[in-house]
Amino acid sequence: MPANAGSSHLFNADVLSKFCNSPHGAPYDDGICAGYITAIADALLQEPETAKRLCVPRNLSTSDFSKLVTRHLARHPDDKRQPAFGVVRTALLSAFPCQRPGSQ
Repeated sequence: MPANAGSSHLFNADVLSKFCNSPHGAPYDDGICAGYITAIADALLQEPETAKRLCVPRNLSTSDFSKLVTRHLARHPDDKRQPAFGVVRTALLSAFPCQRPGSQ
């Protein structure tokens, strides 16, 4: 989907949700969903400040990432108007916070 002029993101979480919840489980849509979410997770782990707070288990599949974000959006439907990147970031940080001594 092309970005709108002046937009700071390519698509919002509602568009991502539609790919993740394709009515027919279309492989193309599933691939966009899983690929987008996995790419965001990988990018977040490259940001030093975020990587200190995000501890993703290494055995998760792309399907696991998709299910996690889909559940987050089902619990927070107002988030669908937000940029998809930020919603994926929030869902991952909520699900996989690092548990370090003295951390909150």
